Amino acid sequence: MQSFDSLQPFDALHLSTVLLMAVLFFGVFFLFRKRSRRTKYIVLGILMGINLIQHLFKFWFWPHMRTGKFGLTETAYNVCAFLILLCPYAVFGKNNLIKQFQFYVGAFAGFCAPFYPMWFFGGSIFTWEYLRAYTCHVLLLLTSVLPGMWGLIEFRMRDGWKFGLCALAALSLILANNALVYTLLGVKQDALINTLYGYNPVFMMGPPAGEHIVRTILVPLTPPFFRLENGRYLPILWYAIPLYTVFTALGYAFGAGLEHLQKRKQPSEEVQK
Repeated sequence: MQSFDSLQPFDALHLSTVLLMAVLFFGVFFLFRKRSRRTKYIVLGILMGINLIQHLFKFWFWPHMRTGKFGLTETAYNVCAFLILLCPYAVFGKNNLIKQFQFYVGAFAGFCAPFYPMWFFGGSIFTWEYLRAYTCHVLLLLTSVLPGMWGLIEFRMRDGWKFGLCALAALSLILANNALVYTLLGVKQDALINTLYGYNPVFMMGPPAGEHIVRTILVPLTPPFFRLENGRYLPILWYAIPLYTVFTALGYAFGAGLEHLQKRKQPSEEVQK
């Protein structure tokens, strides 16, 4: 018999968590949308601060992760962690390209994990790990998307070609972060490569084994010189071409639409910077 707290795809419990995410998002949006720019930045700073604390101090903040030691999971070890750490620079910095990149990728990453938490289906929702994952992704969604919806980002279609480069740069920084952290944690050089290939966030090290949609779609698009003799692939480069193409196309598409909407909404006003 299924437990009342067991999370199943699109059951009442799952849909209630999605509804809560929507209520939190639109609640904060409407509550502060007519407030001053300073107030909006304060709200974003508070939300961001909570997310940074729970991320950087997982070993102290979350009861199930109290190891007392700073490790890989407190760093930019995957895309969502990278975006959480990038967020202060994106929101409070002056680089409008990074602001847009944070908006687009943070919206996708922050929304998808709570909307379809595949790792938690079949298990209890009342666990510290589920609460941690739900909290950090909802906060990522809020702090990435609200700046755009509050007029704190200038959307530009002409930046479309740059988003693919941003994505490749982000993946490179994540890979460098993981290699450095594993080294500092004592992983020997001869085992480091195997460790990195074994972790493989967002398939940056190569396609997954077996019958997988990522392998089916991307491997035929991988140039032969990005494949290694031992069956492995060159990290990131193996899917760099389709990744760049998709990010660039989406950057132009969303940039055109959002730039048009922004100009219609504020025909005589300068975007808040």
